[in-house]
Amino acid sequence: MSDDLGTTPIIADLKGRRVLVTGGSAGIGKATALAFDKNGCKVAVLGRRKERLDAVVNQMKHGLSVVADLTGGDAEMQRAVQEVIKAFGGLDIIVNSGGVMTEEMSGMTEAAFLSAIRLHVTGNLALIRAAEEELIKNKGAVVNVSSVAAIMPMGSPTMISYGVAKAAQDTLTKNLAFEFATKGVRVNSVLPAAIQTEIFEQMAEKQGKSVSDLMNHMAGMHAMKRVGQPEEIAAPIVFLASNAASFITGQNLSIDGGCLMGYWFNAQPFNPEG
Repeated sequence: MSDDLGTTPIIADLKGRRVLVTGGSAGIGKATALAFDKNGCKVAVLGRRKERLDAVVNQMKHGLSVVADLTGGDAEMQRAVQEVIKAFGGLDIIVNSGGVMTEEMSGMTEAAFLSAIRLHVTGNLALIRAAEEELIKNKGAVVNVSSVAAIMPMGSPTMISYGVAKAAQDTLTKNLAFEFATKGVRVNSVLPAAIQTEIFEQMAEKQGKSVSDLMNHMAGMHAMKRVGQPEEIAAPIVFLASNAASFITGQNLSIDGGCLMGYWFNAQPFNPEG
């Protein structure tokens, strides 16, 4: 990645803030956790595999691994939040980056849709509700990581449940922003297009392609003719969580390299499978 891509913004008011990042062991979540760490934050990364979480924490000055499953329900999320509060003395910022397209979400079955919604919608909501009192007390912020799949057609039936769940996540973002607006808590979401993360390797293997061939194919779906880097999503997340964005709430910010600009209006599907 070029040094001028995804430069971490250093924002003074973030120093000392307590942050919880879900899906923090890889991809956008990992880049976001490291970006907050560069800002002098205390950062907890939440995920299911402790060894991967610890590998990220070992790269930070003030990090914490929190092993939890976003689909584990209210009690699981309450436990995770209390673990962070106990370790850091409070919680100011939540970044819900713990979303992914899984085999369970593939297809047009009821089970596929429920699986996608459980992870990207009700899981996020359970975590936010568990931290609600703390966020209000600290005038905190929430940033949900959605996807351009929320607002443009997917060219593959295997990804429709994912897109529907992300659209629901964005609607949840707006409704929570409205609810918390007078309580000092801001809630926004970011909508990345294709970002070069570990999922490229999984998709390439599944499709029988090389990673470079898949990236070249995906690059053509963006006006900038390239895919994005995790750091290019982390930087706007840091901004939205900071007081530099103090008058911004209820927004679904597309970070898409011009993907929507070209493909939405041309009514062409965003199809990573070709």
